[in-house]
Amino acid sequence: GASLEKKDPNYYFKTLSQASRNWRGMTTLGSDVYACVDGGDIYKQTGGTGAFAALSQTTQNWRAMTTLGSDVYACVADGDIYKQTNGTGNFVALSQTTRNWFGMTTLGSDVYACVNGGDIYKQTNGKGNFVALLQESRSWRGMTTLGSDVYACVSGGDIYKQTNGTGDFVALSQ
Repeated sequence: GASLEKKDPNYYFKTLSQASRNWRGMTTLGSDVYACVDGGDIYKQTGGTGAFAALSQTTQNWRAMTTLGSDVYACVADGDIYKQTNGTGNFVALSQTTRNWFGMTTLGSDVYACVNGGDIYKQTNGKGNFVALLQESRSWRGMTTLGSDVYACVSGGDIYKQTNGTGDFVALSQ
């Protein structure tokens, strides 16, 4: 039962002994794990083992990350959205309007990004600008997908779902 689980050392998350930082967002590409730091850099753990190594990106208020194919995306609070092409090299600004970007996810070939105190945006087929989906302005924070649905959560609010990747995000009354 529960008491056995709490005594089992494999029951708990184990520290990876990384330096204490303001870690914000994470994603994976193949067997590599990426993590971004608010007021810092982007880090990569190669092959899912060992230390997270700094990728020497410009110090930013990195917030969230996602992948599309072999590309890695990262967004910045009060900044831009960046992309690392084919999992190598620098993260390059996509010249999006400066917004308080806060969460990201991918559905099929589309990339979603939400804005704290704003809207939810979508880049169709991984190309072009992120376009507003005309959702009510909320404190959007995090995003994920399940099957063909996109979920977004609101700080101090509800969890919302866009069904089949189309239409409005509807509150789930959580």
